[in-house]
Amino acid sequence: MAGLLKMFSRSESHDWLASTDGPAALFTRSGRFVAANSAYDALYRPVSIDPLLMSLLDQACAFRASKAVRRGLNLDESQGQMRVRVSVIGDHALVRLTTLEGSAQPNEEALDASGSASPAALAVQTASSLLTGLARLIAEAPVGFARLDRRDARHAIIQEANPAFVRIAGAGKGAKLADLVASAHADDLDRLEVGGQRAIELDIANTGGQTCEGWLLEDENDGAALLLVDVSTRREMEHRLAQTSKMQAVGQIAGGVAHELNNFLLVITLNCDALLARHPVGDPSYGELQSIQNTSSRAAELVKMLLAYARKQTFRRDVLDVGAVLTEFAVLMRQVLDERIVFEITHGRDLPNVRADKQQLETVFMNLVTNARDAVLMSGKGKGSVTVRTKRATTQDVRTALKGLSIADIENCDWAMISVTDTGTGMSQDIATKIFEPFFTTKEQGKGTGIGLATVYGIIKQSDGFIALDSVENEGTTFHVFLPATTADEVSDAMPAAQAQVVEARPMDLAGRGRILLVEDEEGVRNIATRLLTQRGYQVTSAGDGEEALEILENDPNSFDLVLSDVVMPGLDGPGLLKAAKPYLGHARIVFMSGYAEQDFAQTLEDERSISFLPKPFTLAQLAERVKTELAAA
Repeated sequence: MAGLLKMFSRSESHDWLASTDGPAALFTRSGRFVAANSAYDALYRPVSIDPLLMSLLDQACAFRASKAVRRGLNLDESQGQMRVRVSVIGDHALVRLTTLEGSAQPNEEALDASGSASPAALAVQTASSLLTGLARLIAEAPVGFARLDRRDARHAIIQEANPAFVRIAGAGKGAKLADLVASAHADDLDRLEVGGQRAIELDIANTGGQTCEGWLLEDENDGAALLLVDVSTRREMEHRLAQTSKMQAVGQIAGGVAHELNNFLLVITLNCDALLARHPVGDPSYGELQSIQNTSSRAAELVKMLLAYARKQTFRRDVLDVGAVLTEFAVLMRQVLDERIVFEITHGRDLPNVRADKQQLETVFMNLVTNARDAVLMSGKGKGSVTVRTKRATTQDVRTALKGLSIADIENCDWAMISVTDTGTGMSQDIATKIFEPFFTTKEQGKGTGIGLATVYGIIKQSDGFIALDSVENEGTTFHVFLPATTADEVSDAMPAAQAQVVEARPMDLAGRGRILLVEDEEGVRNIATRLLTQRGYQVTSAGDGEEALEILENDPNSFDLVLSDVVMPGLDGPGLLKAAKPYLGHARIVFMSGYAEQDFAQTLEDERSISFLPKPFTLAQLAERVKTELAAA
């Protein structure tokens, strides 16, 4: 190993060596080649002492000459027509190889009868070429190699290093290895042992904190060689993958909790609506009931945020001009900003349309602007600015903003980029990696829930977009939001739906007639919904799950006007019930109720049947309106 490492960084030539008569070369006590004169270079390759001597001398003579080199002894010995002389020069040995006639030629054993090189000579030449090739590869390799003066890594000094080592570690020859390693990893140097079966992870101090894996290899005498591999990119990808997995797990938990909370809130909301109908304004109980209703509404908004983070909230996508949406919304954003804060909004040219939920998009920018405002006010500067910019972006712009850390497959299309920049407190890298986690906040207790940016993250991801940030402590933060541009086909497809929404009428009389099958696994929701619909004149049959509902339909086919069903139920869920009960439904209309987004199950529904969706939690009026509208359309 030492011979290989030496070749890419050969010692400077010595004037006295060049003036030496005949072929002469300088070797270390370990037998490693150091330098040679031109006469030597013309006949031999720069190999270590043992293969050189074995190709020219018999075994006994070669052994004695090698022993003299390694033990620092002088030697002058002839064998056949070859004369070998070893002279001690400091820590090195000068080896001169000449023939007795005075001209240096390979011995007779090196040539066969035809004058060609003997097998032994060919072996030396092959080994020399191989070693020279390996030395070149080491010099150009992307991994770092360095020779150390000892095997105690904590106190070792670097003797030689290839360019990759210098690039990775930030230093080379003459540097102390311990000075190149981050102080937190100094003790890990003690774990570097020759022949270790696993790499030791080290953080480099000098060049930006690269993470490396190191192996300690045996070198001649008591030296060692260090192999250093930069694994920073791999570690960063592993961290991002772990972070993504954690966010997905938290999202699943948040979605499940929000689903259950939706059912509880629905029971509270419907019962409260019923009580308010019997205790109108002026009733002693009206104030308490109104307080319950207001608190339920606030809780429902929090549930929507959790569903947004879990990417399960109800989305109504339209084709939007982002510039127009922000310009319209800027009036409201200015009202939430402090007068000490300068607010600017700048639109780029040729900004593409996007397909998104306008209300959810407004939620995104309200959260980003209010967070920017708080950051400016917390900075203690007394004043500052919040700037919103838009522009058309490319896929490469998205990758650049994500700093190569996203493992997602980014669609190759045009993008609308919206950035929100503040001159506030900024944040450290550690905080930046946690900023989108639910309930994580940098604000004081009682001044923030930590759910706002988690909601933003969920909305952007559910809109097929990306969000990234750049932040410098005490200077400010910029959030970059990227949304994919819509195609011409999507724009034309969205027009009829938008027009249909405009002309949709709301029924004034919420009473009606018809037979309804209500399928809901939550008993509280099932009971209150059944009672309220019955009070409005409908004939309601209830079922606690999909299997019970299917049995009812099998026993009484084609007799229901409307099926009002939950989506997520144990056993047979809503879409499964729809498929299994198809022969028994007749012309019945279908309304699905769920706290999850319609897109999560829309692909499982029957294409030929008209399906209506009622998001939870809903009020009594919303339920009655939907039932009346669906039965009127039957």
